[in-house]
Amino acid sequence: MADYSTHADYMRSVSAEADARKGQIEEALRTAFRAFIEKRSTEVIVFSGMSVLDLARAIQAQPLVLKPLIASCNVAARAIERDLGIKNVDTYEPVLTSEQAAAIAGYMKPFLPDYLEVPALSTLDRVYFVDKEIRKGKGRASWRWRS
Repeated sequence: MADYSTHADYMRSVSAEADARKGQIEEALRTAFRAFIEKRSTEVIVFSGMSVLDLARAIQAQPLVLKPLIASCNVAARAIERDLGIKNVDTYEPVLTSEQAAAIAGYMKPFLPDYLEVPALSTLDRVYFVDKEIRKGKGRASWRWRS
């Protein structure tokens, strides 16, 4: 991979391959689980229908939504810090000014899919939260072991 300066550069460099894989994964899932697939109605957030300001207001009003949103578009706190200069963002319980929320919303909006189901976002958040808590616990255990 060439030398890139921003997260957007990295995303652009793998976009076509990732889109191709997405199609392959969807087809593989439909084939593998054909007998277990059901169509259901669920709440869907339509990101393509909202502006950056709509997204910023949502993040500002409910900061807990930040982690599943950035996870869904493969953005991490490191990229926010490096590319936007917003330091020490706690992505699990963020405290953001309206300007920071707007900057982050503008940054991640191009990476968001057209829509996502609410249960998918909450599951994504749960996966990242569990991973964080397990790593935190392992870090404490390692510290106790060294003492």
